[in-house]
Amino acid sequence: MLTDSDTMFTESAEPAATVPRFGSMTPVVVTVAVVLLSVLSWWLLADPKWSPIGASLPAVNAVLFWTILAFIFTGFTFDNWPFSKLGQPLSGLLQIATNVAMGFAITWLFTFVGGSWDPTFSHAAAGGTGFTATAFVVLVGFYAYAFAASSWEGYPFEKIPGPVAGVAQWFLAAFIMLVGVVVLIYPNFNAALTKAPPLALPAATGWVYSSTVLVIVGAMIWQNWPWALVTNRHGRAAAALVVTLGGGIGLYYALRPLVQALTPADIKALPSFSAATQTAELGVCIVMWALVVGLIFGPSKLKRSTAEIRAIRTVVVVALGIATYIVFMRFFATTVLHFPALKGDYGGSPLTWINWTALIVLWYSVGLGGCWSTKPAPARERVPAGLADSTV
Repeated sequence: MLTDSDTMFTESAEPAATVPRFGSMTPVVVTVAVVLLSVLSWWLLADPKWSPIGASLPAVNAVLFWTILAFIFTGFTFDNWPFSKLGQPLSGLLQIATNVAMGFAITWLFTFVGGSWDPTFSHAAAGGTGFTATAFVVLVGFYAYAFAASSWEGYPFEKIPGPVAGVAQWFLAAFIMLVGVVVLIYPNFNAALTKAPPLALPAATGWVYSSTVLVIVGAMIWQNWPWALVTNRHGRAAAALVVTLGGGIGLYYALRPLVQALTPADIKALPSFSAATQTAELGVCIVMWALVVGLIFGPSKLKRSTAEIRAIRTVVVVALGIATYIVFMRFFATTVLHFPALKGDYGGSPLTWINWTALIVLWYSVGLGGCWSTKPAPARERVPAGLADSTV
């Protein structure tokens, strides 16, 4: 299941006592290191101007999105199996290599094999739309697989031992994903269906990602409140579905005017601007900070009630998400990461680079278990592994 760090999955034996390598500043140091690694790796592998690889942004998005989903498969659906049988950092590095290989392989299957049958996904489609369609398939997958692992906590297969439970959960989430793709994504890309899709792509993108925001924030900060209050497991599962999908609609309509307020008037006047799509771009910034707070900072040390801590952390995460969106769109994306500008220095796609950063957070915190952020504790200190003094 996907939860914050105090209930994050682990199958290994209790580790030797360790302490945070940099004391109470460890979460901050790790967060800065993640951002720096994200920038450096972007420059090397995907930067439109500096990367020697020269891949197009649609192709980068397709491989990136499927690599993230591959990690959700291995890290959450299968609880790090079989990699958890190995020690760190070998376990994490092998999982990372597997995720990357899966990302490339699935993208190739969609765009070269599937694209030869259905031009909707073809690598040769004009403007990279085949790669874009391949990437947008994952949009629903993010919700489906994160929801099954965290909001449903493996329901209805909780009592089945892994990895059999993981296989069952994978197919259940695949069904949810397939329904979403058929109804929301495919009709917006297939040439024969684009004239009258059930829901336009910008609105579908905003709604699905807003629902994903609720799934991740629910797991990282709220401990799956409010549906966790339902004692009956079937009722709890139904409540989670209603809250995340129904609440996603509400969040989508709440974020739209916020995006409008954050965007300069000359940008909103551009024909390419879509407030609906930008709600997803803002949403991924919120998701990234929820993962940082839940996985890197870990359990809060504040001497306050659970409700107060959840409220404080939610405000902090949303504020950081908004600030990140503003900085990214107004200059960081175009001047540092060399995304194409919409006008002046304004432009970029948080769904690309912020997701890139979120993947590194997941790889380090879950795949590698934060193995370099701790050190052996002196004999007189017995602190649980990975526990840092978080003040948030």
